[in-house]
Amino acid sequence: MASIRTLKKDLNYIAYELLTEAFAYKHFHPEMEEKKFDEAIRNMVKLRNEILARINKPGKFDDPAKQKEHFRKIHEDMITLVNVMDSLDK
Repeated sequence: MASIRTLKKDLNYIAYELLTEAFAYKHFHPEMEEKKFDEAIRNMVKLRNEILARINKPGKFDDPAKQKEHFRKIHEDMITLVNVMDSLDK
C-alpha cells in the first residue's frame, strides 16, 4: 500500500487539476449556466474534503483486509471526483 502522504498528494493534485480544468472550461464556454458551474465546483470541493477526512481518520482495523478495502474505496471515490467534472459537459 502506498503511504498516506502520497495518497493525500495525489488527491490534492487531482482536485486542483480538475478545478483548473473547470475554470478553463467556463472561460471558453461563457454560455454555460452559472448555477450549474457553481454546483459542480461545490461538489468537487465537498467530495475532496470528505475523502481527505477519511484518509486522515481511517479508524482502527483489526483485519488488514478491512484496511485494504477502506483505502480501495477511497481510490474509487477519487474516480467519482473526476465524474463530477464530466457533469459540466451535460
